[in-house]
Amino acid sequence: MKKRIINSEIPILIEDIEKFEKDNDIIFPENLKNLYLKYNGGEIEISDSNFYDFASLKYGEFRLEELLNDLQIEENVIPENFIPFATTGVGHIITIKISDSIYNEIYLFRYDELNPKKISNSLEEFLGVNSIEEL
Repeated sequence: MKKRIINSEIPILIEDIEKFEKDNDIIFPENLKNLYLKYNGGEIEISDSNFYDFASLKYGEFRLEELLNDLQIEENVIPENFIPFATTGVGHIITIKISDSIYNEIYLFRYDELNPKKISNSLEEFLGVNSIEEL
């Protein structure tokens, strides 16, 4: 089912993504870059009454930099080969895997379990589209 993204923050530019990547020593997959260029955070509508909070790259109260800092540096609960980009209503973390052998798979890190669970083969599958442009 195709998901919608609502309540997005002020749009960003590719230069904002490049600066974020450089500052945080991260390389975003192209589909995640395209998603951030189209929607800078907001809410991912899962159903009529269910939303995931989508962290903005810049602007707003729920930002990706803070999520990375909290989960990878301070709490050390998300490995560096995952980018946490959203949270569920109960606080579980949705991530995209970025490693040499596995790229773009979506994993759920539950606060009450040790191992992440793969929930989609790609960001597009997770969002219910064939390409980010369809959103």
